[in-house]
Amino acid sequence: MGIAGAWILLGKDKYSEWLSYYHSLVRLNGGCLVDFARGCDVLAAGGGGYATGTVPMAQVALDAQGPVEVVDLDDLPPDGLVMPCAYLGSPAVWVERIGTGRESIAIRRQVEQHFGAEVVAMMCTEIGGSNGPASVALAANAGLPLADADGMGRAFPGIEQVAMQVAGVHPGPSVLADDHDHVVLVQADTGDWLERLARGAVTAFGDTGVSAEYVMTVEQARKSVVIGSISRAMRIGKLLSDCAGMPVVAAVRRLASETGGICLMEGKISSVSPVQTSAASTFAANQRFTAVMDGINNDDGRCLRVEVGHEYLAILEDGEVKATTPDIITLFDVYSGDVVATDSLRYGQRVVVLALPCPELWRQPAGIDLAGPRAFGLDLDYHPLVVR
Repeated sequence: MGIAGAWILLGKDKYSEWLSYYHSLVRLNGGCLVDFARGCDVLAAGGGGYATGTVPMAQVALDAQGPVEVVDLDDLPPDGLVMPCAYLGSPAVWVERIGTGRESIAIRRQVEQHFGAEVVAMMCTEIGGSNGPASVALAANAGLPLADADGMGRAFPGIEQVAMQVAGVHPGPSVLADDHDHVVLVQADTGDWLERLARGAVTAFGDTGVSAEYVMTVEQARKSVVIGSISRAMRIGKLLSDCAGMPVVAAVRRLASETGGICLMEGKISSVSPVQTSAASTFAANQRFTAVMDGINNDDGRCLRVEVGHEYLAILEDGEVKATTPDIITLFDVYSGDVVATDSLRYGQRVVVLALPCPELWRQPAGIDLAGPRAFGLDLDYHPLVVR
């Protein structure tokens, strides 16, 4: 039923094996939450904050509240509400103020009061990065199952850069709460206005809080979100776990081959240069720099240019575009195998570059307008990832 649907991507022949893995995940047996977090980091495309930072919060919530059921949207009542939730604010602030994971309790109460209907599931707004494991804590404390879906299929910096915006779901009202049970309800007619107003409220909270926006019915969600995101993150994390002991470049190549992606290059960062952005830039485009990567080992003699924002935005080689947002570009440290976040990229690092295809909805014209290269200030058109 719902659990089986969550693992449909793995094939029926592996159902029993992964059903057992699922049950160990929600009970935190065998370190499976760590695998999930690693998958979330891969999908973050260098942004979203490190998922490992919110694993302890998720573990505490599961220990206190019990397991969270991962459910298919098809198994929920069509008129019930789905509540997308995510931490909003600066990932740097989370180092000191990690939240409690209980902010979702006040948010659920306010959402049900406003809409006059029951919330039947929580959904992770952003599977990429720290919001993946954080959604487990938020769901556990709110007493809700977690839908096997999310609003991005990766990480994006903008509140309005979600599948629900592409699908025409109304963004407001947004309900925001902090770790002291302060609650703010923001009415906004557009995603752009929601971005402005919600970030103002979070600034008042101390630059971190939890938000729920684009609240919708299950029937709306079935055609307005990225399906299978929890499953995909766990599958990626498990694949990397199975590659323990392998050279990092070999592990990344295996991951690429089994997930429809491509390993672009192994190289050394030879320069990192800031890019001046316009004062009128949107939040999504307000951070830019360019890195140059020289190939090493089997890629000796090659050179890649990496355009970077809050996430990795584009890869070019000799002027030819190799990958662009909204496809997912992720860098791995050659020595540790860890994902390299954009704010940790430094001269001299040796990395392996992976590109994964984005969810299909982002390839629609509305999706490209919202999350393609030009939305981040790049003078580039979207080039769909070519896997040979």
